Amino acid sequence: MFSLARKLQNSIDYSGTDYRLNLAFDNVLLVFDVLKDDTIDDLFKVVVILDLLLIDGHELPDEQMVELYTLIMETVILQGKKQEVKRDLAGNVIEDDEDDKKLYSLEEDAQYIYASFLYDYNINLFKEQGILHWYEFNALLASLSDDTMFKRVIDIRQRKPNKHMTSEEKSNLMKLKQLYALKKSQEEIEFEAMDLAEKQAYIKQKMAERGE
Repeated sequence: MFSLARKLQNSIDYSGTDYRLNLAFDNVLLVFDVLKDDTIDDLFKVVVILDLLLIDGHELPDEQMVELYTLIMETVILQGKKQEVKRDLAGNVIEDDEDDKKLYSLEEDAQYIYASFLYDYNINLFKEQGILHWYEFNALLASLSDDTMFKRVIDIRQRKPNKHMTSEEKSNLMKLKQLYALKKSQEEIEFEAMDLAEKQAYIKQKMAERGE
């Protein structure tokens, strides 16, 4: 939870041990890159992600390693979003008013996010790599003004044709929607992160097969 009354979280307690975390926004983005990489199996994803996030490493046995990954993703990276996100029967993210709403992707929209931070805040995100905290990044991202490119692209994805539009306006809107369509939304990637956490039994089985 983002709070101005407390320092930004940079560690997590697991089984009585305090693990320091690298929560620079660009490092967390690398975590999401790993999660959506279909060439990496689930077991190796957990190993790589912990290597990215834990500053001092770990010497945990297999089962506890998976538990620590789950704890970090649920309580630190996603901050309890698993309980807040609503999904339909097919697993698609749904909002209160609209179904299957794909809002944004931190990877696919990277250029729009970069330009919008520079426009609104005069922040060059490349210069903030290794500095800007993940929570700070998210707070700034959510507060971008409506005239930034990022928010304009999101508006296009959300907008629906209506009876007041001319045929030309509807055609132009559909072209824009195709231009800015996402392959995979950030919500879907976060869902995969928690889906991986829930595959603990499968991961343990893979570890056993490898004799680890």
